[in-house]
Amino acid sequence: MKTISILFAFLIFINISARAQSKVDTLTNQKIITLSKIGLQSSVIINKIQSSVTLFNVSTDALIDLNSKGVSADVINEMILSNNKHQSAVANEMDFKDPNSMHKTGIYYYNPLNTENPLIKLDPVKVSYTTSSGGYGGYGGSSTTANLNGTESKLKITQTSPIFYFYFDDKGSGSDWFESTSPNEFELAKLIVKKDKRFCKVGGSSSGFMTSSENSGIPQKDKIPFEYNKVKDGIFEIKFNKPFKPGEYCFVFSTNTYKVFDFSVQLP
Repeated sequence: MKTISILFAFLIFINISARAQSKVDTLTNQKIITLSKIGLQSSVIINKIQSSVTLFNVSTDALIDLNSKGVSADVINEMILSNNKHQSAVANEMDFKDPNSMHKTGIYYYNPLNTENPLIKLDPVKVSYTTSSGGYGGYGGSSTTANLNGTESKLKITQTSPIFYFYFDDKGSGSDWFESTSPNEFELAKLIVKKDKRFCKVGGSSSGFMTSSENSGIPQKDKIPFEYNKVKDGIFEIKFNKPFKPGEYCFVFSTNTYKVFDFSVQLP
């Protein structure tokens, strides 16, 4: 019984030791002062700073304190640099999650309930075209459709009132964007799903014995109206007056439909 107790105590000790060893070593001002006082060279302390998690105070008063306690200028400069990198990383993380901060050009779905990744960029999808004729002897007109592969988008949204953001960055549009500056140049279409593809009508013509006509663009009945609010230069928030019905949708650039930005709305 005594042997079992000793073994149990030993296992507890091993567990505590393992946890202590796995604990992240965070460098603070006080630890840097201690390392300097024991006589470590500046290069050694700088290497330690560069390979460790740091939490430094580099205010004016803190710098005066570090200097008065023997921390070298080289080490203090490295502490300032490390602090700046940390602050920059925090700021970038906040900006990435903030829809009101500029992002890479594109259309983004915004879900504030997703705390890790609230902004999801819609990928561009290339489309193919099919033109079909109706009627007899060429009469009756034709219809042109833009076709997307698959019956579902990769981006699935479970909210019936989703929010989107458009970002227009004048530093460079990239290959998946258009020469556009406003959401007003886009349309939102509801896709028809049949067999193994999704499609929407983008043009057509009608013809009779004496008359004929042509039309281009998405029919009004297939468009989903939306409103947008300019947050700041290049940033627009997109909202809808009516909730979405489950289905497949895509944003289309009004004068060019060779690629679209699709998403699915699915009830949870």
